[in-house]
Amino acid sequence: MPNFFRTEWRIAAFMLLLGAPHACAQGRIDPSLPTEPVVFTRTLMLFPGVDTVKDPDAVLPPLTTKQKYWIFWRRTFDQSLPVEALMFSGGSQAVNYSPKYGTGWGPFAERFGSYAGSIASSSLFTDALLPSMFHQDPRYFRKGRGSVMSRLWYAVKSEAWTRNDNGTMGVNVSGLLGFGMSTALTDAWYPRNSVTLSSTMERYAIKMGVSVMLNVVREFGGSEEPTPGR
Repeated sequence: MPNFFRTEWRIAAFMLLLGAPHACAQGRIDPSLPTEPVVFTRTLMLFPGVDTVKDPDAVLPPLTTKQKYWIFWRRTFDQSLPVEALMFSGGSQAVNYSPKYGTGWGPFAERFGSYAGSIASSSLFTDALLPSMFHQDPRYFRKGRGSVMSRLWYAVKSEAWTRNDNGTMGVNVSGLLGFGMSTALTDAWYPRNSVTLSSTMERYAIKMGVSVMLNVVREFGGSEEPTPGR
């Protein structure tokens, strides 16, 4: 089977696997509550935790549009972004993976800029722009209890199922579509030999996989003392 069709099949299977809602949602949204500040924490002392609700029993008001863009701002203009970009660009350079800029310090700098832009655009679409349009909550709500396997499965399923601003649960259109838009945008600055339909779909699948891994980090990672935000 050609690589393109294998990639398409994996993505389709992934979406079908995650199609069902959480059997028991953890924290929830109550649109009748007054607006509250977003709590800023860190996960593993590095990643900003503005997109994570730590308390599994939390009942919170929906985020305002301004708060959704604040989450994007804090995630993007943070000390963790260059660290993430260095990790991805270093791994990509080591195996000469897409984008294929070549080897050496110049191509490494190009890779770093590409991955930094990719991370920032992903956050813009999945944390701010689309959640505001579709009235969805971009945060990860921790399960926080139960067996390790049940919490892992919850972290995986959270990529496809999310909370709406009206308090219901629904398909995570903001995340699924947002990663696609971010992937399409990065094609604009990738070298032409790295842009094919197959490679684009592969990068989309990788973005989804990385996001799932971040959910696992959010589920099991510790945090620093919370700081109120806006």
